[in-house]
Amino acid sequence: MYLIVNNNCNSIRATINYNRISFIFLYYSSTKGNTSLLFLNTFYMKRILLLILSIFIIGCTTEETPKEYALLKFAPQNAAAILQINDFEGFKSELKNNQLLQSFKKPKFKQDFNSFVDYLQYINPNSKSLLCFNELGKDSFEYTFITKSHPDLIVLDSLQKATTKSITYNNTSIIETTIGKNVNYSFYTDSVFVNSSSKLLIENCIRSHKKAIISEPLQAVYATIDESKSATLLATPKDFSPLLQKLFPNADTNVVANFGEQMALDIDILQDEISFTGIITENDSLSHTLSSLKNTSPREHKMAKVIPPFFSHFTTIAFDSYKSFHPETQNSMLDALEEVCSFSFNGRSFTGLRFISSSNEAATQLKNNRVQSQARYNAIRENEDATLFQGDFTPFIETFDNQFFIILDEYIVFTSADGLKDLYILSALYSDEQTLAFQKNYQETMENLSDESSVVSFINTKTFKSTFAESTKKAYQKEIKCINVDDYPFAALQFTNEKGSNYAHVHGLLKRNTAKPTENTVSQILNIVLDTPVATDPQFVKNHITKRREIVVQDEANMLYLISTQGKVLWKKQLDGKILGAISQVDLYKNGRLQLAITTPQTFYILDRKGNAVKPYPTKANETYTQPVAIFDYDSSKNYRFVFTEGNKVVMRDKAGKKVSGFKFSGSENDFINPPQHFRVLTKDYITFQESNGKLHILSRTGSPRITVKENIQFSDNEIYIHNNLFTTSDRNGNLIQIDSKGQIDKTKLPVEATHDVTMTSKTLVSFFENKLRIKDKTVELDFGSYSKPEIFFIRNKIYVAITDIDAQKVYLFDSNAKSIPGFPAYGSSAIDLENFDKDPKLEFVTKGEENTVLVYKLN
Repeated sequence: MYLIVNNNCNSIRATINYNRISFIFLYYSSTKGNTSLLFLNTFYMKRILLLILSIFIIGCTTEETPKEYALLKFAPQNAAAILQINDFEGFKSELKNNQLLQSFKKPKFKQDFNSFVDYLQYINPNSKSLLCFNELGKDSFEYTFITKSHPDLIVLDSLQKATTKSITYNNTSIIETTIGKNVNYSFYTDSVFVNSSSKLLIENCIRSHKKAIISEPLQAVYATIDESKSATLLATPKDFSPLLQKLFPNADTNVVANFGEQMALDIDILQDEISFTGIITENDSLSHTLSSLKNTSPREHKMAKVIPPFFSHFTTIAFDSYKSFHPETQNSMLDALEEVCSFSFNGRSFTGLRFISSSNEAATQLKNNRVQSQARYNAIRENEDATLFQGDFTPFIETFDNQFFIILDEYIVFTSADGLKDLYILSALYSDEQTLAFQKNYQETMENLSDESSVVSFINTKTFKSTFAESTKKAYQKEIKCINVDDYPFAALQFTNEKGSNYAHVHGLLKRNTAKPTENTVSQILNIVLDTPVATDPQFVKNHITKRREIVVQDEANMLYLISTQGKVLWKKQLDGKILGAISQVDLYKNGRLQLAITTPQTFYILDRKGNAVKPYPTKANETYTQPVAIFDYDSSKNYRFVFTEGNKVVMRDKAGKKVSGFKFSGSENDFINPPQHFRVLTKDYITFQESNGKLHILSRTGSPRITVKENIQFSDNEIYIHNNLFTTSDRNGNLIQIDSKGQIDKTKLPVEATHDVTMTSKTLVSFFENKLRIKDKTVELDFGSYSKPEIFFIRNKIYVAITDIDAQKVYLFDSNAKSIPGFPAYGSSAIDLENFDKDPKLEFVTKGEENTVLVYKLN
């Protein structure tokens, strides 16, 4: 491989770590038993690494020089890389001012590279320069530096002790220079200066430069160089793989060797962008990866319409005719195929096919397969032919998992049994138009690429960063993982084939993205699939370490899940029954570490951050808990009181699980219809119990009566609230019931009938009946349906009212003036929890999606 660079080398001081940028272009994928078309990424991402690696390390001055091969004749044969820099000062400035590169602090790679090419800091070229890398012995590389000679080329630091001696070889004087522990070799001839870390390479150059022949492929791509750019890379893939293996010892770099014959890339490094454009050629007598596209015409890529925005990477190929792409395959099911794509998310691999229309032979035949399940009105089917399409997309896809598939209009997406649950996510995102194609940052990136092309590869830099880091040496991994790529969401690589030609145009892009989500919209950010259907309304809980929120939810197998802000299941805990009510959090040890307090009909659990039981819990019910355990913290002192309800019996225990003897109320003749509640009004505590016969107990801390209510109330199912400084609830006749401090009852007719819901704060009253949601004195009429109980959220001094149409799977959100929050209704099938979920100031809400999915949305 050749990498050509015009260089004037005060370069070391302008050096940029290859790790700093190369991670964006390297694709490393190790799939279990699969070879995906993502190996395309593997090759190009890595190849580009070297380009950038060398580029970021050397800087050079320029003078106007016509394209010619004088310096190339001195380049060692079969060089793994040759870098040419065309504008030294400009290139140094580009490296210095690029925002992403500025984020690196004392990169280990830079230190290692500087040590390797230590002598180059004393060389000051004033014209083009070449920096070449050759493998001499397995896993051992040496450099060669070539430039035009001039009087001030070598400037040794006066404080640096350098020793030199002359060696004669083939009637040519070789200068051996020793600085510290480093030894290098140089010679001058025909106004050209050649320096190398290897005496052998210098000797080879002396013997061969006068009779060197520049190959026709190299001449062809060299003629395309844009010398207005600061630097250019030329590469021969078959010679590049060993260097990549050296740089990325934990990656599979073998796929690089056969991708093409020769390439040339011109590089641009702007303040907020790193890009390259160029050409890659193939040889008719050799089988190269891109050769399969030479008889096709580029097309628009549309596969992003089924790819999740939280993908890891994807590569997609488009063509005008499948027969032109794969003439050796006779498969009428693929006659209408225009695009094939391999993508990854949630650690799973998927293969997507896009046809000209939804009416195609493949879809018609595949719909005869057995339906495994339904995902948002779309059938997930089990493939009955393991050989289906295997080998039909070589060389980009050798084999792929096709056990299950889903048809989404003109798209068909295949995956393995492991990826089955993720097809639910794809279906939901596709139905809601929440896929990658609808994301502003993706749209902005695509505006900088060609509308039509043959191959497009995208890497999600945030999700790919760890994979890239792990492919490098251990010494570099920590630094790479600390890179902040928030403003650089995607690295893109595009190939545009010229039909009938032996070459393709190449365009790579890493650009700072300024696109922000459209204001006043709601976007789905997480879609988590549980093992079995969701049984409880998902809710947020606080992570006391990060101060952010996480999600707790239970499935129908009574498995409790704790889920992170990234959608990762942190742990699962088997419980002995369905959770009653909401999950609470307590700080049992008064040290800021929060635990989860959970009630099932048989057990009261307190679990720590890792899902482990906190002693002396769990504790068992004597018979059956009929209400969630009520948790009282009278003085916010964390001396908790746990109130257990079993039918008509009540017991209060302290945080150690011991019965509180001072609490005298032990129950009544009738069952209690809601959990007991505690209110603090001025300096007094009040505890309320609602009996099924209509009696309301308002007690003191000791359980003795504090207020005697004058009459029984025909309770609706609604709880007790403090509203306008009065104890407030509603009755079955649709009356608002309010009790004062003397036990007197005041009834006010609400605009509701028998079956209704009310909820309230101290000043805001919300009621719901049939399809009418009333907030304060304003009414909103919704579609008729089956609705969750309305919920009030008070966040940052603002009231939000949420309600969900379970049948229509629509979530509604209103402000205190009954105005709909922009972006609503959104898809959801349960009551929501609304909070600031992550580190940004925008609110999120969590809800149930399809039967076994949990969704998180962001309010933009």
